[in-house]
Amino acid sequence: MGRKIRFASISVARSDFGRMERLYRELACSSRYELILAVGAGHHHVASGHSLGEVEVSSIPIDVVLSPAPDSSPGQQSAVVISELFGWLKDRRPDALILLGDRFEMLAAAQAALLSKVPIVHIGGGHLTRGALDERVRHAISKLSALHFVASENCAQRVVNLHEDPEYVYVTGAPELDALKAVSALPRDTFFKSLGLDSKKPLALVTFHPETNVDRYLNEQFAEEARRALINMPHQILITAPCVDPGFEPFVELCESLPISRYGVSFVPNLGLNRYISAMHHAELMVGNSSSGIIEATSLGLPVVNVGDRQALRDRALNVVDAAFDAPSILNAVKEATNEEFVLQCQGLDNPFGDGRFVERAIDIFDNLLWPLAVSKSWIF
Repeated sequence: MGRKIRFASISVARSDFGRMERLYRELACSSRYELILAVGAGHHHVASGHSLGEVEVSSIPIDVVLSPAPDSSPGQQSAVVISELFGWLKDRRPDALILLGDRFEMLAAAQAALLSKVPIVHIGGGHLTRGALDERVRHAISKLSALHFVASENCAQRVVNLHEDPEYVYVTGAPELDALKAVSALPRDTFFKSLGLDSKKPLALVTFHPETNVDRYLNEQFAEEARRALINMPHQILITAPCVDPGFEPFVELCESLPISRYGVSFVPNLGLNRYISAMHHAELMVGNSSSGIIEATSLGLPVVNVGDRQALRDRALNVVDAAFDAPSILNAVKEATNEEFVLQCQGLDNPFGDGRFVERAIDIFDNLLWPLAVSKSWIF
């Protein structure tokens, strides 16, 4: 047997690690493949739960921890990723760098791979999200990538429309659904007790991220509208911290102040994968603008109130009610999403993003590729 094919990857936040953990384990335990993992960026940030510890206890070996940025600005975060990842890739010489999604730190990682001549395997291209800078980041990473694993046929067509070679665009489903399928929910009483909430009362799982295509003052206004809506909802609320995107600070303030403003609120910055999936199993509905409300919630038949433009234009199933970023619109959508007829409509829906077999398909594709991957590529007409 020849040498193992070496995959590098980078985890920059709690969200990407939970989605990628199963693929990482499969590669790390393989007789044919090797995984080297870099961790840093948002994992260092206290406001989002300092999730580096979550990676450290996962038993997946970390090859390098990138330095914390001297401040939390996107520019400094990106500078650290480009500088340190470039040196690491040049030293470790992987056969490919696996990148998930569309965070700005991932674009910095793609630049480092481009400069160090490492081909990129991009997971999650082709989505549309009008209300976030992720939209442009995602498509930019696709143009820098050699291989594309996408969540749906619609996503595949959009990547091909970027003049990427259809031969290297594979519909694998979304990796989030593998985690959802593999993790068992905690018992309801145990879960609620750990949060100081009442298991006999309905729960809303809430996450608000900033909209990154607007001025800061608008995110301050949006956070206030969310606060007004949440104070007037009849549900118990489990609220998690926003991701560390530009404009996130007003939403951190919302999370910290909400438990003081009303009863039945638990703020947990970072639930971790097991408790987050448990929350989705036990909640009556989700409220906010997280992609998990669009991608994972469908598989659980969970009603979702999707607020604002962050997820605008993303494909979705019939369990989602859209609302403008103002309190009356959010509260009206909550009423619609908890209506008995709507709740019944949410059950048994087909998920447009796959069936929880992403890892199986990804490994099969790797097994049948001709290695090494080409670094350069031509414009496809």
